[in-house]
Amino acid sequence: MTNHRTKREVSANRAAVIAQKAAVVRRYTYEGASMAALCRDYGVGIGWLRRQLDAWDVPRRPRGRTAYAAVQETSAVTERAALAQRLAEPGLLEQSLVLDLSSARVSGAGVSPLAVPVGGVRVAGEVTVGNWGEALIVILQLEAHPERYPKVRQRKPLSSPWEPRTVCWGAPTPLDDWPTRGRMFGYHEAGINEYTAAHAQSPATLGQR
Repeated sequence: MTNHRTKREVSANRAAVIAQKAAVVRRYTYEGASMAALCRDYGVGIGWLRRQLDAWDVPRRPRGRTAYAAVQETSAVTERAALAQRLAEPGLLEQSLVLDLSSARVSGAGVSPLAVPVGGVRVAGEVTVGNWGEALIVILQLEAHPERYPKVRQRKPLSSPWEPRTVCWGAPTPLDDWPTRGRMFGYHEAGINEYTAAHAQSPATLGQR
């Protein structure tokens, strides 16, 4: 069924995309959202969106599995840079595992691809993924490296298999004691303060701990 829009609606939708440039670029570049999904969500044509991304100098992604791998690699680089500023022992990042969730990927899920092992003052780690299928894939990948990811487990499951799941390794961490969690994750004092400030006033988002 064709969705006919008036010129006013088309103009309004395009203006919304431009106003939300940062979100659109983030979804396309870092979260793996397809152009088709963005066009559907914002109600714009794919030809116009292509021209707009070009005007913003946003590099085009390759397609298919190659595209997913490229997004994961970009996300991993970004994640490593952020964690290097927070970890007391950033050398652990050299042993980190880039998770492959391509076989269970949910479009638009903001999943971190990086799992940092335990070691030194870092005695625990966790990563939150989109659903039970992704959690199972992560568990199998981490269990292949027990010396770096001991006691791999899923946090108490929620009611639906399609709700986000957290996979943990190492020592158990308290859910709401953010400074203690930061120390167990191996952050230095400034990193602990940053982590606490980011999480204390809102539920934890999907991603790396």
